[in-house]
Amino acid sequence: MRPTETGYKTMDKKAKNILFQTYWRNGCWVDQKNRRVDSADFLYAKNNGVMFDPLTISHDDCISHIVALSNKIPSDAVARTFLSSLSTRRLEWRSAVASWVCAKQIQPHIYTPVQSGHFYENGIIVRTSYTCGICMNLSCHSGGYESYKDKDLNILNFERIKWGGVRLGDLIYT
Repeated sequence: MRPTETGYKTMDKKAKNILFQTYWRNGCWVDQKNRRVDSADFLYAKNNGVMFDPLTISHDDCISHIVALSNKIPSDAVARTFLSSLSTRRLEWRSAVASWVCAKQIQPHIYTPVQSGHFYENGIIVRTSYTCGICMNLSCHSGGYESYKDKDLNILNFERIKWGGVRLGDLIYT
């Protein structure tokens, strides 16, 4: 992102195109096995704030970061960002409201596992999934995992830029 005379930041078109070509071609998703980006292109997009290295983080660290960031971001900045998105058509700025509201609901806590589902093979439970019971009970969150390993932030950024965000209730997105 680069500052402009208006104070808004413009997104580097080449960097955005690299991100988009990684996930979306000919009006549809690129199959996961075909998602590749040249290392020089990735570095270019990363240096322009459009693509990121995979993220590994624990639930507890994620919660700490969300709480700290939400305490630093004033509500009027979030409102201005959203209002600016309406006149500039910058969809990626719109989800700031949802993320900020979700973040403000989170209180510091540690991962508190509760059973969230079962996976079956031939009628037999082969795996049980868990989520954070505290996160699950927040109105805008779908829960949280104990840890996140090599999470692809780029797909989240693609969805944010293309559609204004999709996974608004995920801790990693918030």
